[in-house]
Amino acid sequence: MSVKALNEQNFYSSITEGKVLVDCFADWCGPCQMLSPIIEELAEEVTDWKFYKLDIDEEPEIAEKYEVMSIPTLLLFEDGELKDTLVGLKAKDELKKILIEGK
Repeated sequence: MSVKALNEQNFYSSITEGKVLVDCFADWCGPCQMLSPIIEELAEEVTDWKFYKLDIDEEPEIAEKYEVMSIPTLLLFEDGELKDTLVGLKAKDELKKILIEGK
């Protein structure tokens, strides 16, 4: 499964069902660029989650709503409800454990 881009038109419909990870990023952010391939790998390995990317420069209203103050920030939703927010670059093993086992 690939990581799909979100925007204002598809954001809310994409997070309403199941477990969803949203990677909030910006093109100019170095740690975001380092996290991107990790998210791509996790999208292949953790099949019970859906993976999306949200460019905060293009969608500042959504970033503001979810209080994304620094990037990268990962928003973890379950059936449309925000369950957790992870800020900063995380190792793949750490993220995989959080997704599979919870915090």
